[in-house]
Amino acid sequence: MKKIALLISIPFIAVIVAFFVLVLLVNPNDFKPLIKEQVEAQTGRQLTIDGDIDWRFFPTIGFSIGEVALSNPDGFATPDLVKFNNAVLDLNVRPLLQHEINIGLVTLDGASFTLHTLKNGVSNLDNIGPEKVKDATAEVIPTETVSAENTKPSAQLNDWKLTLDGIALTNAKVLIQDDKAGTKMYFSDMNLSLSQFSPGEWATLSFNLKGDLGQQKVALDGKTELNIAATLDAASLKQTEFTASYSDASNKFKDITFSIDQFSFDEWANIRLKAAGKANALQVSSNSTFALYVPKALDVVQVKDFSSTNNVKGKGIPNEDVTAVIGFNSSFDLNKSYLKIEKLALSAVDTDFNGKMSVQLNDIPKVRFELQSPNVDVDALLATLPQSEATATEKTTNSNKKVSASKAKEVEPDLSALKTLDVAGSVVIDKFKANNAKMQNVTSVFSVNRGVLKLTKFHSDLYDGAIDMTATLDARKTTPTYSIKQSIKGVQVAPLLTDVMGESLIEGNGNMALNVSGKSLKPSALKENLKGKASINFADGAVNGINIPLLIRTTYAKIKGEKVKGSEEAEKTDFSALTADFYLSKGNATTKNIKMISPLLRIHGNGSADYVHETANMLIKTSIVGTLKGQGGKDIDDLKDITIPIRITGPWAKPKYKLEFDDVLQQKAKKEIDRGIEKLEEKYGDKIKDEKVKEAANKLLKGLFN
Repeated sequence: MKKIALLISIPFIAVIVAFFVLVLLVNPNDFKPLIKEQVEAQTGRQLTIDGDIDWRFFPTIGFSIGEVALSNPDGFATPDLVKFNNAVLDLNVRPLLQHEINIGLVTLDGASFTLHTLKNGVSNLDNIGPEKVKDATAEVIPTETVSAENTKPSAQLNDWKLTLDGIALTNAKVLIQDDKAGTKMYFSDMNLSLSQFSPGEWATLSFNLKGDLGQQKVALDGKTELNIAATLDAASLKQTEFTASYSDASNKFKDITFSIDQFSFDEWANIRLKAAGKANALQVSSNSTFALYVPKALDVVQVKDFSSTNNVKGKGIPNEDVTAVIGFNSSFDLNKSYLKIEKLALSAVDTDFNGKMSVQLNDIPKVRFELQSPNVDVDALLATLPQSEATATEKTTNSNKKVSASKAKEVEPDLSALKTLDVAGSVVIDKFKANNAKMQNVTSVFSVNRGVLKLTKFHSDLYDGAIDMTATLDARKTTPTYSIKQSIKGVQVAPLLTDVMGESLIEGNGNMALNVSGKSLKPSALKENLKGKASINFADGAVNGINIPLLIRTTYAKIKGEKVKGSEEAEKTDFSALTADFYLSKGNATTKNIKMISPLLRIHGNGSADYVHETANMLIKTSIVGTLKGQGGKDIDDLKDITIPIRITGPWAKPKYKLEFDDVLQQKAKKEIDRGIEKLEEKYGDKIKDEKVKEAANKLLKGLFN
């Protein structure tokens, strides 16, 4: 039994003897010059190791190193680029006898790292690297040669083999300061644990940190299992989950999670992203899922079945509860920097859009898109806004109206963002409603290219007719310029105006053309600088709000002293054609060719309309060419072929109509005198043709009206 016990104890005795021999013969401080020299040669920075490198026997065998620091050049925020308070290396004893350093776990405690960029753009990472030999007489030596020959340490490891089983980083902190940009970020309470570091084996990595970004606060906690392969394209992840929080003065998100079931190159990975929190006064929650494919060639990264459901609750949004859903498939060509999105679907507040888009990443990203929607109802969307919001808006509007325009400081809107865009696309809407106006088959094609916005096509079916429009806004200069061309053909004007305004000032089949341009988008200058031409051409309609035949009859009856009876006739004037051209300049629209034709009347007009203050001053000259009985009145054929002026003045909303009957009576009197002279001529012949008789008649006529 003694022999057996002795035989069994021999290995244990050998290990103990070997260990004591190792402790006695191997002094870890012998490695300090080697470590310092190697680090300084590779970085060009001074390495400081305070204290000795000591053996550590509990709870495991290993080394303990005191404070270690890698210096920064002078003039930076901290004296050290990297610093840690203590480092512990766990060792396996037996491999040391075979010249193998098998480090079980490296623990770095209290590490700190500083990345500092000065105002001149120089950072503490600049010029870090192997030192080069400088010899004015020597030839230029390739970098590879210098690195190999001049960074070679004076002490050798004598073919020691090094392996690492794990890393633990505790209580670390990072300072990132950019004086040039005026930013400062501080990360603290950083902890990292890597279970092992062996190629081809699965390792567990976990970490957490807190960040202070100035106005923003962040926290991140994550864990994953990774397979560290010999080459990057063979690396894998599984059971990956990150959790984070974010807060600033107005936003607070405590629950942000990101998870991946597994990830390997050339395989699809399923990813989920969730977030919930508060954005301003709104409660926000988001849930997104998609599949990601990254090829080993790192050429085209693909995303499929992306689906994101986002809910927002709070005051000031439709129904105080909006859910928006977005879905798409996409691919990104890393070599061409080209993103393509297909099967794009957007849905929110009973409005759906489908389409596709692409983005070419240049200095100014080139964005192209096509969107289509079956129905867009702007009125229904606005109706979902809280009543209090609408009331507040109305009160603000009324309050603003009371403020004198002269006191309000007007500035050009900031359109500088348009200079950074290269966007072009089309939007097709089957049914569109806004301000109660109904459109069908709406097609809009527009682009924004480096400060120039162009509406190259706008077409819509509109109340049995159609509208077409093009427009340009040039915002490249401080004062923007614009131009608009619009044509409306075959539109039934009455139902359109009734839907939009609640009443129709005019009826008929309408054709309109607009060709205007201007500069400045200031509220006052917008109208004052507008110039161009507007034309109207209506057929088979009526002007509502005035019955010109009735106005003529009643006014003429009053002048003749006849009793005016009430009338049930409609307040409108029928026409078979109504045309006019308006020339816009300096806030006024002037016209000289208003024409209206009907079986009873011929109307010619001229005047101006102030579209800044929305007032009018028009003179309409009416000639009766048929019997007024046609519109329900009794015959007044004695005014036939006499031009009757009607003056239209006042605001557009409530215009005033006035007959200038002095001119009518003069025409009437002259006509009667001419008839009298004609009868005298028939009776007395040439005797009455004396010019003195006619002159006397004219003096009599003038005397009656002066």
